[in-house]
Amino acid sequence: MSIRISQPAINLREKLTEVDTPPIGAHGSELMNSSSVNESFDLVKAGRKNIIINGDMQIAQRGTSKTGFNGSPNWVFSTVDRWKLGMSGAGTWTSSQDTDVPVGQGFTKSWKLDCTTADAAVDSGDYFLLEQRIEANRMAHLCWGTAGAKPVTLSFWVKSAVTGDGNAMFVGDGFNTTRIINQTFTIHNANEWEFKTMSFLAHGPENSFTVNTGTGMRLWIWFKAGATWTAGQGTRNYWRNNASNQQAPGTTINIASSTSNNLWITGVQLEEGYNVTPFDYKSYDEELRECQRYFIRRFLLGQCSTGFSQSGGGYNSHLMNVPLPCQMRTQPTVTFENATQSGTFQPGGNAANFGTLGLGPDFISVTTGSTSTTWTTQVVSHSAPKILVHAEL
Repeated sequence: MSIRISQPAINLREKLTEVDTPPIGAHGSELMNSSSVNESFDLVKAGRKNIIINGDMQIAQRGTSKTGFNGSPNWVFSTVDRWKLGMSGAGTWTSSQDTDVPVGQGFTKSWKLDCTTADAAVDSGDYFLLEQRIEANRMAHLCWGTAGAKPVTLSFWVKSAVTGDGNAMFVGDGFNTTRIINQTFTIHNANEWEFKTMSFLAHGPENSFTVNTGTGMRLWIWFKAGATWTAGQGTRNYWRNNASNQQAPGTTINIASSTSNNLWITGVQLEEGYNVTPFDYKSYDEELRECQRYFIRRFLLGQCSTGFSQSGGGYNSHLMNVPLPCQMRTQPTVTFENATQSGTFQPGGNAANFGTLGLGPDFISVTTGSTSTTWTTQVVSHSAPKILVHAEL
């Protein structure tokens, strides 16, 4: 004999709202109230989500510390990968990858900027800002320039010796007309790590947006701005045509006011949606590979030449292929460090004079400068020569 027992259907969502202890954890209540899968996903953000590369400052292929940055040139890659320092009338700075990080957040590195020559005056054209250029391909899922465009949320940790209002700004280079949007943030306490977050509106179909390997958008974080950049009036968190006086309205902080001033930043994240979620941590290897799409610095030690091209029928040099770890954003440019090192090759002990022979997004061929006819294949045995492959935006 079988017995069938039936119970009336219940609404689980309603029952959960009746319990004494509400859902806990990050966004627990919001998840319970979400009305669609997309709304729930916006809160949870599973999978890869950070549009910024090297937001935790793990990678510093160019070096971990460099001095003498004074606005000549105005824009420069200094230490940590993918980040540029932009300045004019802002003194002189040392840039370094540092280990001062917010406690308990899982970060091991930050980008530190140390003022070594101050510029306390704020003249009209002065600026000091941090930049990352974002490839348009990395933004395709935002659907900017269409009716389905999605908003974004920016978050970061910052520590500053100076209090005041800074400015976070996006320059939309991928639109058919350059568009900008910005918001202010406040440094409340000197020399303390503070978490900043702000959401930015989606950009709809009023301007088309091109998705390709070019610059889709620039992130600018301002820490000094003269009247040329701040004089504009009006609501800040809306998309508008680019104008100089609209780029940093509300910026009052002057990070260059004293040689006692330091600035640290880490944990920079840009994600789809209106909600900030925990940082998208990546392994060192994964972060390095993303950086190497734009820049590679590698030792030539251990590389082998592939044969000698004699002067009568070629380059009067040994030739060498240099493998790349990934396909670069576009056909790169190549430079060398210590390209003319003596005693570079074995066997033979020949000197090097490296030069570019041919290149593409996924290969580099070089001339080594060795003219040895005794040894058709030689190995780079000196640690000084390095190849620098540039495909930055």
